[in-house]
Amino acid sequence: MRKTMFWLTLLTGLVLAIVGFVLAAPIGPVVGPASSNPGLPFAPTIVVLGILLLFGSALVYELLPDKSE
Repeated sequence: MRKTMFWLTLLTGLVLAIVGFVLAAPIGPVVGPASSNPGLPFAPTIVVLGILLLFGSALVYELLPDKSE
């Protein structure tokens, strides 16, 4: 169960970080301030949550008990 939860949190964090980055990055040439804003207003928050989950996956791996113990 420990490895499953580790991979689940790791992959969820990676997907959130990538999706948040893609939504936050402007697509195409930046002509003015309106085109440089993120596509989704809270996209940087999604990136941060994804990174926190990536680091949290190490905590999940270390804190959950192993089957052999």
